[in-house]
Formats: sequence, C-alpha cells, structure tokens
Amino acid sequence: MIRCGNGELKRRIAAREFLVAGCVMDSRSGAVIEAYKDAGYDFVMIDREHTALNSETILEHIRAARLLGLPSMVRVADNTYAELNRTLDQMPDGIFVPRIRTRAEVERIIETVKYPPKGKRGVGASTCPAGRYMGWESVAEMVRTLNGTTVIGIQIETKEALENLDDILSVPGIDVAVVGNDDLSTGMGIPGEFYSDTYRNAVKDVIKCCNKHNVMPGIAAGKPELVKFWAECGMKMFWASADICLLWQGAKENCAAVRKVLEA
Repeated sequence: MIRCGNGELKRRIAAREFLVAGCVMDSRSGAVIEAYKDAGYDFVMIDREHTALNSETILEHIRAARLLGLPSMVRVADNTYAELNRTLDQMPDGIFVPRIRTRAEVERIIETVKYPPKGKRGVGASTCPAGRYMGWESVAEMVRTLNGTTVIGIQIETKEALENLDDILSVPGIDVAVVGNDDLSTGMGIPGEFYSDTYRNAVKDVIKCCNKHNVMPGIAAGKPELVKFWAECGMKMFWASADICLLWQGAKENCAAVRKVLEA
C-alpha cells in the first residue's frame, strides 16, 4: 500500500525551512504535477477557491502528487464542515483556508479538521483515500497520525484579520499563515499597492505576530526581487507560481522570440 501522512511537510514547516509552492489553478492534466515535481518545487497548492477545478480533478492531482512524493495542499472554497472534511478525506498533506476574519472562525476550523478527541472530524475509514490507501494498522493509528501530521494553513487577507491578528494567530493548531496580497490590499483600501509603506508595514506586522505565536509566515510572491525582500523580512513560505500564469508567460516569450528571428 502507499504509505502517506508521513509528516514531511509538517516537519519542514516546524524547522522553518524556506518552502516554494507551485499553484495549480487551471490544469486538469496530472502533467502539471509532474512538471512541478521535476522543476524542484517543495509542494503544490491546488486551488479550489478561485478556479473551476472540481472535486474529482483535485483528487487526481492529490493522487499524482502522492505517487510522486510531492506534498500537496488544497486551498478550499470555504470553511464549512462538508468542504473541509471531503477535501481532507482525499489525503492531501494539508489545507489552506481563505479569508479568515476572527478567532472564533479559526477555532471552529481546527475543531472541524481534527479527529476526536481533539475535534469533531468524521472518520471515512476504508471508503476514502485517508482510510483505505495509506496502509494503517488500525483506525486508531490513522486518527493519531493524521491529527499530528495534517498541515493547517490560513490566509490573512482581510481588514478584520489585521485587526484581530493576535487573537487569530494564537489559536493552537495553526501551522502556516499566508498573506493574500490582492484581497488584503483591497480590504485596506489600497488595492494593488504592494510596494507602498502602508501595505508593507501591515505585512511586516503579520510576520511579527506569526513569529510570536510560532506560526510559519508566507506570502504569494514569485518575482525574485519580491521574494528576496520578503525573505529578508522573515517570510518562509512562497506561493511562487501558477500554472496558467506560467503558460501565458511562456507563450508570450516564445512567440516574441520567434517573431524577432523572423523579422530579422
């Protein structure tokens, strides 16, 4: 059987290693997972919030990542029990929950994604990947292992989250907090002003609060100069690319290069 839930991603987060993610936003083919693995990304983030990817496609991406030994996380569409439980039953290494606003919201999420006695997550047993494919010796082993190895990430991308940072990040069980630039800057009334002092100071407050509560700070950033800046400020996790953006960028560069040759 394929043994998973090994906690590799969780251990690397605890060690505060730099982690670079390739995001799956548009691709239905598992080739995108193979490409990210071959390119050397640390894990894949499969997006359900802002995409048309359905549950079956996401499951196949998770399965491909698992077979390749590449950790995967899913950004869920919302924080309902049905969404969180169904996603985790497919056995990604963890989840990201978007648009966090309050401590109570995070407490409810932690309770939902943990099996008893730590939470209220339902056990799918042999009817889903989390139960059947992993080679558990017992249900008790599955519960114990996944309660300890599943990565829980939240996104800091609302004005309310900034106002409640300490309350939110002090909730036990959070592993990663990723800044969503577009939503956060828009919520602050400065949409897209990522280079402004106002925005950068707000993000630095997130980093400081993450460090205070032993949560890994992350951000969506792929431009080398931005990655360098935020790494020097203490960011550790970077959502560095998205499949559709790589396709657009590669297509433009290729077409421009070919036309330049033809015109010459």
